[in-house]
Amino acid sequence: MAAKRRSILGRLSWGVLDQGVSSLQNFVLGIFVARSLGLVALGALGLAFVAYAVVLSGHRGLSTDPLAVRFSGDRNQRWQRGASAATGTALVLGSIAGVVCAAIGVVSWSLLDHPEVGAAMVALGVTLPGLTLQDSWRYAFFSSGQGAKAFTNDVVWSALMVAALVALQVLDVAGVGWCLLAFGGTAYLAALLGAVQAGFAPDPRRVRSWLSHQGDLGGRFLLENIALGVGGQVRPAVVAAADSVRAAGGVRGAEMLMGPVATMLMGVAQVAVPETVRGLARGRAPFRRLCVLVSLTLAGAAGAWAVVVLVVFPLGVGRFLLGDAWDEAHALFPAVALSAAAGCLPVGPSAGLRALERADRTLRCQVVSTALFVALAVAGAGFAGAAGAVWGTATASLLAAGFWWAAFLKAEAHHFAAGLDVQSFPASAGELVAAAPVDGVVAGRQHG
Repeated sequence: MAAKRRSILGRLSWGVLDQGVSSLQNFVLGIFVARSLGLVALGALGLAFVAYAVVLSGHRGLSTDPLAVRFSGDRNQRWQRGASAATGTALVLGSIAGVVCAAIGVVSWSLLDHPEVGAAMVALGVTLPGLTLQDSWRYAFFSSGQGAKAFTNDVVWSALMVAALVALQVLDVAGVGWCLLAFGGTAYLAALLGAVQAGFAPDPRRVRSWLSHQGDLGGRFLLENIALGVGGQVRPAVVAAADSVRAAGGVRGAEMLMGPVATMLMGVAQVAVPETVRGLARGRAPFRRLCVLVSLTLAGAAGAWAVVVLVVFPLGVGRFLLGDAWDEAHALFPAVALSAAAGCLPVGPSAGLRALERADRTLRCQVVSTALFVALAVAGAGFAGAAGAVWGTATASLLAAGFWWAAFLKAEAHHFAAGLDVQSFPASAGELVAAAPVDGVVAGRQHG
């Protein structure tokens, strides 16, 4: 039993490490754009990442989430067939989304005052097939307990991206589109490495079969993941539409300052579900105590980091990191920090609902959370521009946390009143990780 626990802990540790690499990679890209290209370019990058996050959420729901639930376990022929079909599906979905994004970019390029937005969307469209394929290899490796391969792949991709950004600077090639090509273009190389690591290639010919056989799971996962992605990425788009692309850059900068919280949130979420399953087996009091502890610990850590940013970063650290974007990011940071801390509060009840096998309630809660986020962001932006939007989303995060906790307490009371017992643990750590929901309020690129 002790050896099995160490094995599960090891697999979860790879997930936390991998999330750290992914978050650092996004942070480096954002800092490079902010310091070398300015606030408008950072806003364009933020808008492109809105589309990127939605595409990632969608492809995962239809491809890698069903793979994690139904094909998790040791590497074998069954897993290989499933992974080949799932990665092929991710490649096709990324290609379709890429055409759409590139078309939006061309239109934006001709209609908007800032060509950076169009350039960013075109670059994203060109690179989306590689980005979705690389992401699908990560999830395939985690589903088979090969987290070290996912970590290695992301490390290699990050190193290639940094080298590409340095090359752009040396060659004096400027533009947010070129930076996104460096980000997504090197993802193609990482995706090729993923196929080498796996020992087989993605199979796009099996897309129709995969979607047909996994549609019962894929449809629900798609809705939940898109709601999660939209809820987490709505601020820059709303601010750009209601205020300006420059203001959206300020929001993106403030979100980047809370980046360590997003990393911590995604990493802990991979541990939260299996731990709440074990807590449920021990009884009602330990179960509820664990859910409360997870949420309060995360929210407390987010608040502590926010205090560090507010006290230390004005002394020069913020301007060193964000350049000219620091002033607007600093002004918006308190609301973004409150939103991030409030976004940690649903982690405990969402993990608890998964342990209670109440996926119907998690989908409902996520849809309500996203609706609140969008509605209050739009209303706030209408009244007070960027500041109103971020304070609106902070309010939405607090209300959503209350909704999650109400749903959890109701489901928990019903479970123990009915005298229900946990039937068994999932077959593998991969299934536990795959089931873990994360409230998307602070998440940027959702790796892990």
